[in-house]
Amino acid sequence: MKKTYKNLKRILSLFLILICVTICASCGKSTDPALDPDTFMVYYTNQAADDIQFKEERIENAENMEQVELIQQLLDMMFTQNEEDTKYYTVKPDTVELEGLIVKDGLVTLDFNSAYLRMTNVREIIFRASVVLTLIQVPNVTGVAFTVDSAPITNSNGDNIGTMTADTFVNVLLTEEGMLKQETNLTIYFADEDGEKLVPVEYRFTIDNTNSSMEEDILSRLMEGPAKGEAGRTIAPGLTLISVVTTDHICYVNFGKEFLNQEQPVSDELMIYSIVNSLCQLTYVHSVYFMVDGATDVVLHGSMDLSSPIVRDSSYIIQ
Repeated sequence: MKKTYKNLKRILSLFLILICVTICASCGKSTDPALDPDTFMVYYTNQAADDIQFKEERIENAENMEQVELIQQLLDMMFTQNEEDTKYYTVKPDTVELEGLIVKDGLVTLDFNSAYLRMTNVREIIFRASVVLTLIQVPNVTGVAFTVDSAPITNSNGDNIGTMTADTFVNVLLTEEGMLKQETNLTIYFADEDGEKLVPVEYRFTIDNTNSSMEEDILSRLMEGPAKGEAGRTIAPGLTLISVVTTDHICYVNFGKEFLNQEQPVSDELMIYSIVNSLCQLTYVHSVYFMVDGATDVVLHGSMDLSSPIVRDSSYIIQ
């Protein structure tokens, strides 16, 4: 069931409009009287099945429907192709079938047949994002989980993806107008000449088929170190980055065990805040949670407690 997400250029294009969707979902239809309770943003794909798009759909008397009935109607709408519609296409491949639907305590669990696992990387994430972003609008639905033949779906590391919300899909690259860019400027914080402060080094982030997220790219550049004469490195060479995942505005950075006893050229605090300040420039990252081999009770060099999320601290940046 492992899924790999290599084609970032296409995958990021799925999220052009997620900021407004996240706001809408966090408010909830039941708490905003200005929203029409019978109108939903239903998500579809294009003819090539490599992009995501939505349109307003109306379900009469939705406000008075049972939750399960409303969810089923939305899914039927998403999964049924209108042969006359040449713009909006169903996100569901013909071979993928919904085998079960359970709604309990705000969690919607959808069980699919094994054909789900044969979708391409792009098609799978389009499918998953579209379903979650549609169903999360249903009053009192707080999350959506997928299973295949009753087994939870997993990511490329074999970890269960678990419950998804609109906030699950936050790794976006947007311009101020909310449209996808192919390049953007990001800042890495390396050490100054004395190794006592952080200095910003700007570089160009380009979407291509070799990177997987801005967070991973930032960490990779920190681990590689700056160009010669540009600044000083803050992280010891040879570290292993196991994974980096952002959810609910917390960036979980999972290093290999050598992270704990590394001999970096600067203080522990400066090294940590070079990572935190670099990652927290991303608008959707508010704090960084350090892990080592998946463990969260991290104590660096036996003295610096990293067992809680750490927020940006500009006092470490040279003025």
